[in-house]
Amino acid sequence: MRSGAMQVEAVSTTGIYCRAECSARPLARNTARYPNSVAAEAAGYRPCLRCRPERRAGSLAGLDAPEPVAAALLRITDGFLDDHDEHTLASHVGYSARHLRRLFELHIGATPSAIARSRRAHFARRLIDETDLPFDAIARAAGLGGPRQLHRAMTSLFRFTPSQLRSKRRRGERPGIDGGLALSVPYMAPFDFSAFLAHHAPRAIPGVESANGTYVRSISVCGHGGIAEVDDAADGEHLRLRLHLPTYDSIIDDVHRARALLGTDADPDRPAVLQDDPVIGPLMRAAPGLRVPRSWDRFETVIRIVAGQQVSVVAASTMCGRIARRLGVPLSIADTTVDETARDQASPVPHRPPPGPLPTHLF
Repeated sequence: MRSGAMQVEAVSTTGIYCRAECSARPLARNTARYPNSVAAEAAGYRPCLRCRPERRAGSLAGLDAPEPVAAALLRITDGFLDDHDEHTLASHVGYSARHLRRLFELHIGATPSAIARSRRAHFARRLIDETDLPFDAIARAAGLGGPRQLHRAMTSLFRFTPSQLRSKRRRGERPGIDGGLALSVPYMAPFDFSAFLAHHAPRAIPGVESANGTYVRSISVCGHGGIAEVDDAADGEHLRLRLHLPTYDSIIDDVHRARALLGTDADPDRPAVLQDDPVIGPLMRAAPGLRVPRSWDRFETVIRIVAGQQVSVVAASTMCGRIARRLGVPLSIADTTVDETARDQASPVPHRPPPGPLPTHLF
């Protein structure tokens, strides 16, 4: 990914950082550029409430960085630092913690711990904006521990308390959902969701996922079975992710898995070497919204690779379905029902079931 795709401008007189296209026009002598929002936050700036730069799609894991830094970033975005420290992370990529921090500050502009804190804080902010979940539930969902840690994270990064941030929700941001917990997933436009469904439909694992106008699959969060749905928000900027779970604790990692599966953070501007190719270039320009498809997690990726070595797409899908039925965990629809408190906060209106069969097993 080009570093410019995530670049932000910080204003020293206000302590705020913005997107380059923000309507605010500060004096040039008061502005400084940062390669990404995390670097600006590490320098003490908070996101602009007008252009909301922190809600832009994009992933630090896609930046051009040395291999050890890129490997560490992938682990951070997978939630590695939720359960481990920087020393353990550094040992996994063959460096000392001190040297890894030095490399991160050089190439990213922030330490690994700062990136992990920013990841949790921004996810909590999205839940504050898009749901009516109580703050203690938001703290657990974002991996922040409790309301006190949530309060500290919001005031440190955004300079507002959780209650103040919720009161600042823009018109139309209040949850108008019809079942489950619905979240908007931004993407780097253009994004061809119909092409994703068309590609995934014949490859969907029977009993685990389906792609009939809406992508639906079984998921497991903290040992609890659930269902995730993804459809197009039809606004040219977002997909809509809806989660049906008995608990919303630690869903930050599963939202990240959904974004990785869909490729929403991938830069649509492919490498110039491919754009200029006489054969591939015209094909890419004719289909600018395509993404490289992925799987829900690494285990599923490995099973798909092994199963698809010597057979057709349909046969591999059928074989994976048999593996799920024989070795997977049966999913009861009752397992996906949230408790009454969470239901009241997420959606008071019954949800219309998605098209096609519902998942029956966890892979």
